Amino acid sequence: MQVLTSSMVPFASALLVGCLFSVGAQANLAQPSTAGTAVAGTEQQADAEPKEDSRYFLGLRGGVSLMGLNDKATVSGQTETAKDADGNGFWGIDFGYYTPEGRSRIYYSFERHQSDSQFPSSGLSYQNQANLHLLGTDYFFLYHKDFSPYVGLHLGYASVKSNSDYQHDYDVSGVIFGMQTGLAWRVSSDMTLEAGFRHSMLPSKMTNWQGKDAQGNSIEFQSQQRGVSSLFLAANYRY
Repeated sequence: MQVLTSSMVPFASALLVGCLFSVGAQANLAQPSTAGTAVAGTEQQADAEPKEDSRYFLGLRGGVSLMGLNDKATVSGQTETAKDADGNGFWGIDFGYYTPEGRSRIYYSFERHQSDSQFPSSGLSYQNQANLHLLGTDYFFLYHKDFSPYVGLHLGYASVKSNSDYQHDYDVSGVIFGMQTGLAWRVSSDMTLEAGFRHSMLPSKMTNWQGKDAQGNSIEFQSQQRGVSSLFLAANYRY
């Protein structure tokens, strides 16, 4: 009996070592590698961040504009050229949509500008009012950043008319085109603030029209509109 027990000890030891080795091998096979886990986690994170779809927006803009005018007035045979126009405030509205991820946008703009034509020697003056209907598009260079510079073009229709006390006025209209550039600040996912510059060209012919001053003297006017330049601030809401 003593001999039988002693011979079984080496066999039992070998069996125990084999079981432990088998369990360890199975544990190593069941545990994934660290590199594989990191790659899978990165892929899941990328899938969890969807790209922004195209979104409509409504915006307001305002600032200072300068109308390019070329006006002359002739009274009693004396012709006088109006002085250079001063800058005046303007306002406008925008409606359109941003393409996916906010890479670019397409929109309609309405703007109202005004300027005074003044003739210092004769004391004559009248107001000019311009309404612009524009279709524009802008491209954003850093669309994925909070601050994104952009540049764009626009094309549309403009009407310019005078508002005077000389019995008659003029009213002209035509195609307008130009460019704009600026810097957009993405305040939140829905709100964007902008500062920029826009220049619109309205190549028009010289328009002749007549009027009378307070003394009843006949006045021959010549008016020409060349375009509008503006510095603006804008706020856009995306929905």
